[in-house]
Amino acid sequence: MTSRMLSLTSLAPHAAVIDAEQLSGLQALLDGLEANLAAAREQDRNLRIAVVGQMKAGKSSFLNAAFFGRDLLPKADTPMTAALTKIVYAPRAKAEVVFYSTHDWADIEQRANQYPAAYAEAERMLQESQKTDGSPFAKRQPARVYTAQEIDSHVPEAIRSSLELVEMARRQGLDVHAYLGKREELDVPGGAQGLAHALQDYVGSGGRFTAITKMSVLHVDDPRLQGLEIIDTPGFNDPVVSRGQTTRNFLGQCDVIFLLSAVSQFLTSSDMAVLREQLPEAGIDDKAVFLVGSQRDLALRQDRGIAATASKLAERAPLDKQAALRTGAMLQLLDKKMTEQASLTLGAQIAQPGLDNKTRHILRAVQKSAPRFISSWAWLVAEHFDDLCEDDLEQLDKLCTATGFAFEPASLRQLSNIPALLDEILAQRERKAVLIASKERELIEGVQTGSRERLKQIDQNLQVREEQISKGDIGALQRTEQDMLKRMQGGRARLEGVFDEQAVKASQQFALLKTDIRDLARKYSRVEVIKETRTETYTVSTSKWYNPFSWGNEETRYRDVVTAYASAQDAIEQVQDFAVQTTRSLQKAIIDCVNLDRLRSDVGVAAMSLFDTSNADFDAELMLAEVNKSLRRITIPDVSFGNKDYSQRIVSSFGSNRVSESQIDGLKGAQREAVAAIIDDLESEVNAKVEAIEDKLDTTGRTFVENMSRDIQESLTRLREDIANKAQRSTQIAAAREAVAKALAAL
Repeated sequence: MTSRMLSLTSLAPHAAVIDAEQLSGLQALLDGLEANLAAAREQDRNLRIAVVGQMKAGKSSFLNAAFFGRDLLPKADTPMTAALTKIVYAPRAKAEVVFYSTHDWADIEQRANQYPAAYAEAERMLQESQKTDGSPFAKRQPARVYTAQEIDSHVPEAIRSSLELVEMARRQGLDVHAYLGKREELDVPGGAQGLAHALQDYVGSGGRFTAITKMSVLHVDDPRLQGLEIIDTPGFNDPVVSRGQTTRNFLGQCDVIFLLSAVSQFLTSSDMAVLREQLPEAGIDDKAVFLVGSQRDLALRQDRGIAATASKLAERAPLDKQAALRTGAMLQLLDKKMTEQASLTLGAQIAQPGLDNKTRHILRAVQKSAPRFISSWAWLVAEHFDDLCEDDLEQLDKLCTATGFAFEPASLRQLSNIPALLDEILAQRERKAVLIASKERELIEGVQTGSRERLKQIDQNLQVREEQISKGDIGALQRTEQDMLKRMQGGRARLEGVFDEQAVKASQQFALLKTDIRDLARKYSRVEVIKETRTETYTVSTSKWYNPFSWGNEETRYRDVVTAYASAQDAIEQVQDFAVQTTRSLQKAIIDCVNLDRLRSDVGVAAMSLFDTSNADFDAELMLAEVNKSLRRITIPDVSFGNKDYSQRIVSSFGSNRVSESQIDGLKGAQREAVAAIIDDLESEVNAKVEAIEDKLDTTGRTFVENMSRDIQESLTRLREDIANKAQRSTQIAAAREAVAKALAAL
């Protein structure tokens, strides 16, 4: 297959009978192939390396640390302020800024205009959630008035972010349409530092042109970049649709991918979706995908057990080598733990049935190459150790307190691991010829697989439609439509019951989780009191009053003294272990609480059970197609959890050393309070996260019948038109299927 072997030229004459959404999806895939092949074939081109990941994964921070040693690339304050950035070498620093196109901005304005309706719908949903009697998550307190902020948080992020962009442009007094579709070049003195200052107007959180900046190209006078293009993406979950599409388009032109995932939420479902869905069609070699765990310092702060274990290991070494060995041991233990987690997550994905070979090869290659773990913050703090801002000083103090180790520039650089990862990025230049040579083949193979799947789906739909036309008549179709809609409305309670049952199961699972965690809390609330016995000597007088010769005589006697003490470090580790265990259990419960495949299956069975499938007049294929279309819309929101140091009070009150007998009761109280705080926060997180899941289940359950009924009516309307023009439509469909078969053969 070459770029011309499959085009829509042969399918275009049959657009009237091919599903428009399927055809546009195939068109987008092929259009992307043409652009990507053209980019791959450029003479003497640079090797393109993309740094990808979700919003807030630390992509810009990494590039700032690795290449600039300062915050040249702005870290987006909100999803709206992110923009794709390309970094290339040039003898003199300059930048190009690309503004949104007229079409891009029209799309943003359209979404922004949807905000009032979306806000009203979110408010209505929140109020209705309080009236739901059957929901296991329904609030038991009296109805309350939600704040504007609470309602706003339930508005889709794409709509919120678009409104933010429009309002930001309005606040700046911009004549937006005077800039749309244009680009500006910034040629400023002062090298990278001058460039950083000038860019604030275009990509800074308060910049005059930030709202309308789509992407930027930085020309940096760093010889290490010769032969390379580094692409900093805003994230695949970018709520601004046109920027997210730009990220996907650029991905197909890249040769190497570094996927960053925050260690605190390592390899989320969104990260896995990038590996499964984006990379195979982007023509990325399976040995050119590297997994990077960012924010390594936060993970070290959260797991005090690692620091304690490392200290014990380092005690065996000579005193002058203990500090270096302890740092190395901490990082090895942390990386080992996170690598095992990554391997398990990837293994579960590889084992999924129906996974295509290309995707499986990519996942296996990523699994075999151990993840790299970094801390961009640690590198920048080390570089500016004598001139830190208050926030960095506070974070450094927390790191030192949590680990019991006084981090200095050398150990911070070791923690950062930035030089090693930078070397790995620059080393890709040595593979440039091989990667560029294979890019065209990888692109074609990826698109070939994607095209084949899409064409098979188109042919399957055409076949079903062909059979429906051949055996259908308008009178029977009218009766079928009325019967289907009547049965759908009559079976509303049964369908909603499937969603309610899923919610009940989730409720029961979380109730058990809370009970298990409270039981576990007893174990982690105990303070071990250690009794230490030592023998002490004391002197007593043996003189007798009646014996002058004994006056002044003494003798030494011995007695056992029992001292009770407790270890503050042990209490700290218990609290931290409890926090880790509860968070892990909660994350697993959230993931497991809704089995999406099972839910879709149960809803599908319930929907089909509403109809008499044994009736010869019942069109099972039509009904099943509409059920499946509606089932594909069922999704469950991702969840994530914040991070908090619960042992801080113990550290501030007792340090991390031995606690005397008089302080043991205080230590016990502090440990109990810390464990109780974890439980309180956990239950609060459960309520918030499960409410989001409950909202989704409730909304989907209540709208499923309407959506499915609309799908049925649209399909039957089209089918009536087909039957009314049976001969013509049958000929058209047969011709379309022949064209699809030829396209498949060409693959």
